[in-house]
Amino acid sequence: MLDKLIYILPGIALLLFALNIYFKGNTVQSCLLFILTLLPLMDLKITNEAWGGFKVFDAICIYSVVFLLKDFTTINRYNPNNFYFLLFVLFAVIVLLGGLASEFPSRAYLNFFKIMPIFIFARFFLTECYKDPHFYLKAIKGLKIAYLIALSFVLIQWVVGLRFTFYPELSPNTIDPIFLITRYPGMFYDSQASGQYLAMGSFLFLFIEKDASRKAHIFSYLVFIIAIVGISMAGSRAAFGGFALGLILVFFMAAKQYRIYGLVAVVVGYVVFTFVSVQTGVFDRAKNLSEDFLFRQSIWKEAFEISKKHPLLGIGSGNYQNYVIRHAQGQYLEVADGQLVYFDQPENGYLKIMSELGFTGFGIFVLFLIVPLVKGFINYIKGIFDQRIAFFMAGLVSWAVAFNTVYSIYDYRILIMVVSMIVLIVSYPAYEDDQIPQVKEV
Repeated sequence: MLDKLIYILPGIALLLFALNIYFKGNTVQSCLLFILTLLPLMDLKITNEAWGGFKVFDAICIYSVVFLLKDFTTINRYNPNNFYFLLFVLFAVIVLLGGLASEFPSRAYLNFFKIMPIFIFARFFLTECYKDPHFYLKAIKGLKIAYLIALSFVLIQWVVGLRFTFYPELSPNTIDPIFLITRYPGMFYDSQASGQYLAMGSFLFLFIEKDASRKAHIFSYLVFIIAIVGISMAGSRAAFGGFALGLILVFFMAAKQYRIYGLVAVVVGYVVFTFVSVQTGVFDRAKNLSEDFLFRQSIWKEAFEISKKHPLLGIGSGNYQNYVIRHAQGQYLEVADGQLVYFDQPENGYLKIMSELGFTGFGIFVLFLIVPLVKGFINYIKGIFDQRIAFFMAGLVSWAVAFNTVYSIYDYRILIMVVSMIVLIVSYPAYEDDQIPQVKEV
């Protein structure tokens, strides 16, 4: 259905962006809120792969850095979070040097330029949160709207079938030929990516403003519960496991009422697991868990061996498939008509980064995740941050767990959500600030 619009949807998205600038002004906030609110459209391609495969998000970020250059280049030397700017510079250097040392430099160079848009977005987002204390809540609201679109997409797809999609063809893992299971990818190409996004974003709906009405509270918790259905329909065990771990984090860090809500969510999750998954067969794949693990483990070992052969700079960003075609030809799947498809990632996001960027690039990447989580937890313990910091930490943790089974940040919608969680943790307003919206007991 929607796949017929794949060639005009990017144009519609860019037209909407132009109208957004015209009516709301050419400002950092208008650009950021457009990206966050219309997140489902950000991964649409505006050029084919031969022309670099650039997407709507790339175009908006390039526009923003050109026409809002002053906002982008302003550096506050007293900003304690310039540390993240340094991390990115180091990461970019590793990607560039890895390209120089790679057997396949052209792909690595292209990936070097394609990491710039997310850096532009993150820098604008972080600085705007510090400049305007009210923008924090606007950003969360935008992310919630995008999440509701994604969740609705899954539920509609559940009713009308997989023909309701952005893509002419979906990932082979949406249909399990052995167990005859349908895994619903929603607005994504891959069902595992959908599960990660739904798990990560669900925790946003536990963040409720001070003056929210009782209806708003009920609506937020209802969405949180429906999100469990969406995650189960994606059929991703890792995403469900990450969601469960995030829920445990919320249970221990958040206020008493959220522990009660968390317990309710666990009960609802059990009901979903028992009844919904039985109807759809989504979790029947757990019967094959041991065999599936052994298959993945063999690929993981090979990927780690590649990392050990190229420990410093890796094989070059985006070069995993090119490398295995030449050096590790056992990493393939046989699809229809005997066609061989070589892996472009080793069924593990961390190992893909490790093999492509070496231990150096991998270490920097891990710091991007660990430092915000540690900072958030320490400031929570010190009483600097209020308990709602747990929701963004839980979202990031849920994704970090699921990322262990699939490299998903090739999709801008996942990457933007991950970066948004990091920014929301890093820029979380201090508890003492009178402008912080407090949670009202219900």
